[in-house]
Amino acid sequence: MGSFTGALRNLRRDPARWNFFANLMDGTLYAFGMSLVSLQTVMPVFVKEIGGGNVAVGLIPVVWVFGFNFPQILVAGYAQRETRKKALLLKTAMGQRIPWLLLAVAAYVLFEDLGSGPSLALFFVLLGLAAVGGSINLPVWFDLIARLTPVQRRGRLFGSRTVLGAVLGLLGGAVVTLVLDTVPGTRGYALLLMLCFLAMMLSYVLLVSLREGPQDVRDPGRRQRPPARALPGLLRSNHNYRNFLIADALQISASMGAAFYTVHALEKFSLPPSTVGAFTVIMMAGSIVSSLVFGMLADRFGHRVSLVAASAATLVACAGALTAQGIVAYGIVFFCASVAVALPMVSRLPFLAELSSAEERPSLVALANMVTSPFILWGVVAGWLADAWGYDVVFWLGGVHATASLAWYLAKVREPRAAADARVSAG
Repeated sequence: MGSFTGALRNLRRDPARWNFFANLMDGTLYAFGMSLVSLQTVMPVFVKEIGGGNVAVGLIPVVWVFGFNFPQILVAGYAQRETRKKALLLKTAMGQRIPWLLLAVAAYVLFEDLGSGPSLALFFVLLGLAAVGGSINLPVWFDLIARLTPVQRRGRLFGSRTVLGAVLGLLGGAVVTLVLDTVPGTRGYALLLMLCFLAMMLSYVLLVSLREGPQDVRDPGRRQRPPARALPGLLRSNHNYRNFLIADALQISASMGAAFYTVHALEKFSLPPSTVGAFTVIMMAGSIVSSLVFGMLADRFGHRVSLVAASAATLVACAGALTAQGIVAYGIVFFCASVAVALPMVSRLPFLAELSSAEERPSLVALANMVTSPFILWGVVAGWLADAWGYDVVFWLGGVHATASLAWYLAKVREPRAAADARVSAG
């Protein structure tokens, strides 16, 4: 215990090392919390528990992505101008966490007595508020992280956050299985939601401990174009940014089947709801392996390699869902689905950061999310298709989009680090 305390004390003496550690543990604890309420495994079964059908299941990623991406454009300009990032970060981070507490209380107190319609409406309102809170938090959070973390360490940071979060997520999968096996009905999900909120509040303590350092000096007379108005010029002048948006939109469209893997497996193999704990463990294992490997590869070769791998993993997951004849084989689907989720977490934001200057960074991130997030509406279409023709047509369509995304990344999107090196060599 004394050696651990001494190591923490030594870390505190070095602001750069402490910030890396604090950001690492913040992401780890937040990811652990999300593993308890996984949008891919736990929430679809919860929606079924409170009376939702396939359209409602398909609506989960739609509400999350829309809520998480669109409001960013409203705060990106303010985050871009604000010099004291940490104070703003702490305010927005609390708004990101409170809705999970409210959802836990609603699941425990209200959902068993309300009908399916009001319960689903309240569920999606609170899930949307959690997503919006994260959206408002993201531009200032990422701008602060990018300022505190050198380019050569960002892949390591984001990869390590995902890896450690997934390691704790293995425990989270076991907790999910235990809770859903022993606590009946919606109260089991309420307990998981409460544990999620507590883990997120522990991560908040790490954010409080960040050491921001000297503030940038900005020209108070300088006026910047509002982010949304800058988009046409960016699309004309920054071809790589434009090609990234196309590939990213196709990858988001390809994820239309992700919300249905769990319910498909439960129905196909007649499994109990508690099996989602095992599915969560498989997904956490996929996150660990892929984040560890591609976090190091991204630091060395650039972040495009991770985004290419994410599209390929989506394609394999869709093919596996179509062809798997046993639950063991179906485990490959969850493994690849976790890779498709984890690698953009490692590399999407760092890739965007290298496409822009420090001043442009919040706007380019917010604009990218605003432009590509509408493609998550394929999730609602997928719900209708599943009701009308079954899950196979959803997985086929997802595979087609994944193939297109993979081809576009390979053919059109350039690694910005390689392009920068070429400019330096030419100079």
